[in-house]
Amino acid sequence: MKYFAYGSNLNIKHMQWRCQNAVPLGAYTLQGYQLVFRYYADLIPAQEKSVKGGLWEISEEDEKLLDRYEGYPSLYEKYYDGDIMFYRMLDNARDIELPGLGYLDGMLEGMENFGLSPLEDLNNNLGEPPTQGLVKEGDLLQHAMRLIADTMGIKLLDEDSITV
Repeated sequence: MKYFAYGSNLNIKHMQWRCQNAVPLGAYTLQGYQLVFRYYADLIPAQEKSVKGGLWEISEEDEKLLDRYEGYPSLYEKYYDGDIMFYRMLDNARDIELPGLGYLDGMLEGMENFGLSPLEDLNNNLGEPPTQGLVKEGDLLQHAMRLIADTMGIKLLDEDSITV
């Protein structure tokens, strides 16, 4: 079975620890969705938007392990794009909320694992237009958290104190 990952399961090291039979297939773009954070990554329907993530080949055993990890069916539901399965959080399961730094750090590493550009693709996944103003130097995690906060309309109290 093919599985689309867009959050913590992008991280190859973490995913192979969770699902030992999983094989990364490469980057994939899911059309008609936008990335949001409800502390954890989630997708919401959004016409003319898309989310870049990673595509995995998983076994039935891996799917059961992922179901448990993702909190299916109490926190996340399964959806399909053709023959590709992905999870979405139940609509009222959690409010929109910034991700934890450790979670985001693992996700950004996973984006790199799949050959994605963490800042540019994160910005696109959040539904923001491409920008030339993305900072390319400095702390990747700090810049990513700032992008997410800006998209959510949240002012970080002390942006320079974001640390892992």
